[in-house]
Amino acid sequence: MTIQNRKGQFRRGSIRAITMAFFLLLVPISPGFGWDLPEMEWDGHLKLYTRTLFPGSGSAYEATGLSPNLDGTGEFRLNNKAFFNDSTYVEVNYEALAGGSGTRRDGERLKDLFPSLFPNGLFSPPRDDRRFFDLTATLHQDRDSFVSHRLDRAMVSFSPSWGEIRLGRQAVTWGHGFTFNPMDLFNPFAPTDLEREYKTGDDLILVQFPAKGVDIELIYVARRDPATGDAGLDENSLGTKLHFFLGDMEAELMAARHYRDLVAGIGGVGYLGGAAWRWDLTGTFLDESSQDRSFYLSSVINLDYSWIWLNRNWYGYVELYYNGISRGNYTDMLSDPAVSDRLDRGELFALGRWVASANLNLEIHPLVNAYITPVLNLEDGSGMLLPRMVYDWSDNIRITLTATLNWGSRGTEYGGVAIPGTDVYTGPSDTISAWATWYF
Repeated sequence: MTIQNRKGQFRRGSIRAITMAFFLLLVPISPGFGWDLPEMEWDGHLKLYTRTLFPGSGSAYEATGLSPNLDGTGEFRLNNKAFFNDSTYVEVNYEALAGGSGTRRDGERLKDLFPSLFPNGLFSPPRDDRRFFDLTATLHQDRDSFVSHRLDRAMVSFSPSWGEIRLGRQAVTWGHGFTFNPMDLFNPFAPTDLEREYKTGDDLILVQFPAKGVDIELIYVARRDPATGDAGLDENSLGTKLHFFLGDMEAELMAARHYRDLVAGIGGVGYLGGAAWRWDLTGTFLDESSQDRSFYLSSVINLDYSWIWLNRNWYGYVELYYNGISRGNYTDMLSDPAVSDRLDRGELFALGRWVASANLNLEIHPLVNAYITPVLNLEDGSGMLLPRMVYDWSDNIRITLTATLNWGSRGTEYGGVAIPGTDVYTGPSDTISAWATWYF
């Protein structure tokens, strides 16, 4: 039996076993077994999403055509919390997704033409290749469309007198960055993720407890090698974070073994007049040297403030991000495993060393909010602009319009970087998007 077959059998078995285990926890247990009926909380949403993508010249899309691609996705999410007593509850979030698009069709062609660059194509359903449990199943998949369903949360929480223990698929966020967040090692949001209601869950153990004025978090994230399905310490994350107060300032210290690297960090939150500032600094000790160094720093600092002007509510922030793994030569960086691995894992979202971002939010009407978020590479002058309009049509229906607009000359981060060994440039495409969400 090959490794791939063992991996497939484990994953098919794991999704059945884990899904059944959590389903049984959710089923109201008969009083005849001596259990009380759990209290249930249900909510969810139905989202219909459409996007028009405009491929850029010089990109891989040259091989498939540069006409705009129309993409569409439907997402159904059902969330449940079952409270068995004051100290034990189970949370399960179910997702069903269906989509079809010109981008997916182009992605399948690009996968055939450039298998090393596009191993999974484009516009694909979520995958659990790196997660310890495969809780995603594809019901239909062809070159134009897909239908899949998955468990994005499947977690049980125990709260003994000394703290809390959470086991299973869940989401954890560390750090204080808005657009970029170097301290958040576990599935951070990308700068282009404008809808941040739900962070994708990971399979982990989280322990939280206070100790002499310090709140302590211990975390263990279990993963698998996506190529072999093997699990082990080299694929996992093990870390601790301490949160405490220094006068009026909040402070955090963290240390982790993340995959094969060691990461240490410090962060703080304070106030300056009516504004709040946040700062994080991380140092990474690389298991294998990169670009003749075995250590690099990353940092983010931001300041946010809300005010009233012209009888309108305003909110904004400015942020500066330092990406210490960058050397400025983007083409060489893409061939550096320390960079390419982080890009592939969804941990790194910038190639530039110094990046500035900001956000301005205007409440035009209590039901209508406008946002604009620029991101600027301070070294090469390229950047992107993310405008967004949100309309709360009713108590449970929200409509969102947004765009991604990029600028920069060839060879800059947002203008397009040459992929080593090819004539293809990689860079973000301009998009216009709209989605409607019904909450229940």
